[in-house]
Order: sequence, then structure tokens, then C-alpha cells
Amino acid sequence: MDKREARSFLSAYRAGESVDDSRFAEAERHAAADPELARWWTEEQELDRAIGAKLATVAVPADLKARLTSRVVPLAVPQRSWRRAALLAAAAIVALAVLFGSWRGPFQPATSLADYREEMVSFIKVTPSLELETSDLTRITNFLQKSGAPTQIEIPASLRKLDPFGCRTLRFRGHDVALICFKRGGGRLAHLLVIDRAVVRGLGSQPQYAMEGEWATAAWTKGERDYLLAVQGDQSAAEKFISDS
Repeated sequence: MDKREARSFLSAYRAGESVDDSRFAEAERHAAADPELARWWTEEQELDRAIGAKLATVAVPADLKARLTSRVVPLAVPQRSWRRAALLAAAAIVALAVLFGSWRGPFQPATSLADYREEMVSFIKVTPSLELETSDLTRITNFLQKSGAPTQIEIPASLRKLDPFGCRTLRFRGHDVALICFKRGGGRLAHLLVIDRAVVRGLGSQPQYAMEGEWATAAWTKGERDYLLAVQGDQSAAEKFISDS
């Protein structure tokens, strides 16, 4: 099994599924031995969990089964019009391909702050696995630069007083996100997430605060980057780490 085949088998898996398949087990071994494939596999599972959590909040209409199983009378299509219908269908497929192809490309529309905040906090609710664990901020910066994640990060002075714990890169809507974790004490961490500017809609230089469960968040723009800080606690817990004093 080569890398392409391993990725194909892994992409069919959904987080939480129980799989008893020797080919899937072999694909997992490929991922464990290939850092690039392992990173992709981790991101795929994280995305599946985030999508699953979002779908779980959508209420299912009570009459959905009846509507799906109700008899549908097909429309008679004149034989002469089948070619035109086929051409229209092909055009629709091309349009969808362009739309979804640009989802991860430069024409991707900006995402709302609420969506970005929710997805990022859903990842760090459980202490995230880090690609580099170190208290050396220079090593963290060098690692992020080599990985292609946003660099030239302006860390607030109050946050810089904490000891770094480590870092990793994430993906959000086709863009790299730099995650840097700092030790707060008491076994807790402060998480700083940095993404290129203009990916997230509605951000400005003034911090915007919001709660995601027990997590307090602050989001702001500075220079060419959008910043999101997430800490456990109330708003004051976030405020004290983003001051420049």
C-alpha cells in the first residue's frame, strides 16, 4: 500500500467509528510512519469531530421520515430535451467544482468570528497534542516558520511574561493557524491562535470578548494577523493576558 492508497482508506473513516479491516490498519501504520500523512490524518479527524458537533445541534424535523419515504411522481421529460438537461447538469457540476475548489483557495470568502472561535475552542477544550513542546520561544517561532504557519506574531506583553509550553499548526478553511500554548499555573494553559488577516470576518484592532462554555476568548487584529486568545475562566481572565503593559 502506497501513501495515496493509505490516504484514500483513511479519508473514508469518520471519528468514533469502529473499523475491523486489515487494510485500514495498514493505512494507520503508514500514517504513523509518515509525518506529513500523520498531520493530515490528525486534521481530518479534528474536522470530522467539529462537523459532527455542529450537526448534533441541528434539530431533526418530526416528519422527516414521512417526507423522505413519501411517493414522488416523476416528471415526464420529452425525449428531445434529454441532451439539454444533460448539458445543464454538466454545467451545474462544473460550477460546484469551481465553488468547492476555491473553498481552500484564494477566493474563499471570509468566515464569521463565531464560526472560527467555536471551531478553535472545540479543539483546545482537551489539552491539544503539540508538535513541539519547549519553553524556548525562539524555537517555537522557527518551527512555525518552517511549517508554513503564520509568523511575525506580536504576542501581548502580559502573555509574553508566561513560560511557553509548546506549539503546533492547525488548518481552518484551507488556511494555516499557529497555536502557541503558555503555562498559566495550576496545570492550566493560555492558548494563542494566529491566522492571516482577513480570513475571519468582523475583526478590528479592539478586542472582542466572548464566552465558549467555560472558556473566555478575546479576538483582535494587529498588523497582518488575526489573533484569538482562549483561557479557562471569565472575561477578566482573558483581559489580563492581552494588555501590552
